Amino acid sequence: MTLSEEIQAMVRVVPDHPQPGIMYQDMASIFNHPSGLTKVIQAFQEQNIIYDRIVGLDARGFPMAGALSAITGKPFVMARKKGKLPGETISTEYELEYGTDELHLQTDSVLDDDRVLIIDDVIATGGTLLAATTLIERMNGNIVGIHSIMDLTFLGGSDKLRAKGYPVFSILSE
Repeated sequence: MTLSEEIQAMVRVVPDHPQPGIMYQDMASIFNHPSGLTKVIQAFQEQNIIYDRIVGLDARGFPMAGALSAITGKPFVMARKKGKLPGETISTEYELEYGTDELHLQTDSVLDDDRVLIIDDVIATGGTLLAATTLIERMNGNIVGIHSIMDLTFLGGSDKLRAKGYPVFSILSE
């Protein structure tokens, strides 16, 4: 069994969540598996990307970014929703299916010319990830990769990210 097949086998599918007819792919079930996080990090490291800093997206990007940071010694930055980070932050609004939200980074979290790896659990419409890229670039950081466990290709988010020139890697796609 390949590494991606092992990870796929850990994904719990929840029917009719969040609404009837949706087959929800639960990435949290990977974190609940004894070797799940280790296997995800192994798949990410196999990409051999050189980076200075890891940005994890609120909230399911945090376990992966934190684990990768602990292994590599690279700083882990939290991209959080409004009101969650102390101190001075920069922010950007982004579109949701029904409305807007805000993403924040602390102003000292990304340094000029940092090579930044962004991590989230799922690429859906790409809105949150595009917001993160906007903030990182406003801080003069360079995005060298966007990693996720799953790419929901039918929602077009990874296509939007690639169209802007970002290297995208997902272990699984749906």
